[in-house]
Amino acid sequence: MKVRTDPWPVYYRDILRVKNPNHNIGIVTLWTERDVVKKQLDKVGIDYNTIGNLYSPAGINHMMRNIFANPVIRYLILWGADMSLSGVSLMKLIEEGVDKDYHIVSAKGEIEKAIPKVAIDIFREKVEVIDMRGKPLREVVQTIRKLPPKRPFSRRPKLFPPEKTKISTWPSEQTGFRVEAKTVAQTWLRLLNVIDKYGRIKKTRYSSSNELREVFNMVAVVSEENPEDIYFPSYLPFSRQDLIRYYPEIMTARRIKGTAYNYGARMRNYRGIVNQVEEVKKLLQRRPDSKKMLIILPDPADDWTRVDKGDTPCLTQVVGGVQDNKFWLTAHFRSHDMFNAWPLNAFALRKLQKEIADAGGYPLGKMTIISHSAHVYADDFKTVKILLSQWYLKELKYPKGYRFEPDPRGNWLIQVVKIETGQKVIQAQLFSHDMKTLIWQTEGKRAMDIYYRIADWDLVSLTSQAAYLGEELTKAEIAIKLNIPYEQDKPLKLEVGT
Repeated sequence: MKVRTDPWPVYYRDILRVKNPNHNIGIVTLWTERDVVKKQLDKVGIDYNTIGNLYSPAGINHMMRNIFANPVIRYLILWGADMSLSGVSLMKLIEEGVDKDYHIVSAKGEIEKAIPKVAIDIFREKVEVIDMRGKPLREVVQTIRKLPPKRPFSRRPKLFPPEKTKISTWPSEQTGFRVEAKTVAQTWLRLLNVIDKYGRIKKTRYSSSNELREVFNMVAVVSEENPEDIYFPSYLPFSRQDLIRYYPEIMTARRIKGTAYNYGARMRNYRGIVNQVEEVKKLLQRRPDSKKMLIILPDPADDWTRVDKGDTPCLTQVVGGVQDNKFWLTAHFRSHDMFNAWPLNAFALRKLQKEIADAGGYPLGKMTIISHSAHVYADDFKTVKILLSQWYLKELKYPKGYRFEPDPRGNWLIQVVKIETGQKVIQAQLFSHDMKTLIWQTEGKRAMDIYYRIADWDLVSLTSQAAYLGEELTKAEIAIKLNIPYEQDKPLKLEVGT
């Protein structure tokens, strides 16, 4: 009996695998390749409605929308690798529902308020989710064959369109953005701020509105995170237990059956031939100045044959090197979900950095993650804005009344000095961080002249430092014109003649 909205599926039509849209059973494959599951079920003659992945709890919203648009679906078989614990979230939704703020009880994720609570309760009551995670194929097949047919839970389909948010993009350089903070969590907030403001809207198959925000070549630097004692604030979108479960994805060579690839397997058991992590450790011990400490993940002979299936590793290479007697690490991603995946990736890569550094007896330098397509999916736009409004300024952690941020390129000394002619000029000197070594110096009558020289030679890296220099140079110019004393970091005494 047809009771669905046409065309159907309403969401993710190009991604879902539909066999019989009038069938009672849907298959949720989590992170396991949907086509792998499809091939296995088709081979043993199993009929079903639809097969689809569930990469994150946000996807539950659109799964529910599709089911309400086709209420013939009465069973969901949960079977696959639960790498982001989206399966846990789905089971907790069925078992415990949502709280007053629509958060899934006892799990991560939330249901959008565009889906009323009465509909959530109908879904929980009328759609039976059968947890087959970790079960062999034969048990899944036996379970499916025993399920009795059921009538649709509604006589007519219902639609719950997602809330539409106003999208605006600020003008920007579009590529080569850079953020840095001491910890993974603080760096994550800074990069989300960049993407929220400057991300260009682009089409994608992986969100309900088929949109994402994207910047090219986001450079994110984590300077001080201790992987043995991580900073783990409450605003991170996963629990500590979730992170512990994720670590083996990079820290071991495990390969989860049915997944297209695993980062750890590609790094530690490449084609079953080489453990690249161990080779880098040996090279670090033998030739610490080497520039060959490279780990590659794509396999062109294999990955290019599946390019249209989205199975090429997002993490493409990891490069290490020694500088200032520390081991530094850089990771390159071709495509990066900056909201859901980036912090998990960053914590695990920092742990990998320490594993390699320890093998050579080196302390940790900074970790850099370069994301070519750094994006946030439309499903997370609203959550990102809420997160930034609540936490971004708090996490800058400036002491009250003091917003100085040291510039990596050195410290500045601004003075008013007399030259041989007896005239007063502004003198700007760039020193090493310990103020013992003079690196660069210039003089001039006007603040703008000096600022142009500093900018032309690219002598500052922080916008806060540039603003600070602009203020101090202008004060020095005013002091010369009014013939009053100038002292860096002190307000001018504007009584003429003092």
